[in-house]
Amino acid sequence: MVKINSSNEETLFTVTLEPNRSLDWKYSLVFIFIIAITCLSVGFAFYFVGATLILPFAGLEILLVAICVYFVMNQSYQKEVIILSPEKLRIEKGKRKAEQTWEFFRSWSQIRVERPKHPWYPAHILVASKGERIPIGSFLTQEEKNTLVERLREIINQLSS
Repeated sequence: MVKINSSNEETLFTVTLEPNRSLDWKYSLVFIFIIAITCLSVGFAFYFVGATLILPFAGLEILLVAICVYFVMNQSYQKEVIILSPEKLRIEKGKRKAEQTWEFFRSWSQIRVERPKHPWYPAHILVASKGERIPIGSFLTQEEKNTLVERLREIINQLSS
C-alpha cells in the first residue's frame, strides 16, 4: 500500500509504504482459536476412543499454526517512510518505529528500477546516492511498484522546479 502526503506548501512530501494486510491481530487470534477448537475436538474424540497419542500431536499442530501466524503477522507490520524535501531525501525502515534511517541530498539521489532477468521475478526499486543503494518497497505488488516509481518521479520533478 502506497500513501502519499504533502505539506501545505507542497515542499515536503511523505511517502508511506506498507504491505497489504489480509487480517489484523484480532482476526488472526480468532483464526488460531477456530483451528485450536477443531484440532482439540478431534484430538479428544480420538483420546476417548483409545488413541491417546493423537492429543499431543494436536497440541503441536496448534502450536505450529500459532507460530506461523505470528511470523506472518509480524512481517506484515513492516513500514517504510520516504520523506522528500527540496534539499533532503530521508528513508526510514522498521516495524513499529524507525529501526534504520538513511539521509541523502535529494539532488544527488536517483530512483532506479532494476528489471528482473526473468518475467517471473519482481522488479526492484532502489534509491541510489553516493555509492549506496537502498531497496524500497520489496513487499509491494508490481502495480504498486509502478505507481510508486511514477509518483516519486512526479514529486522529484515538482521539487526540482
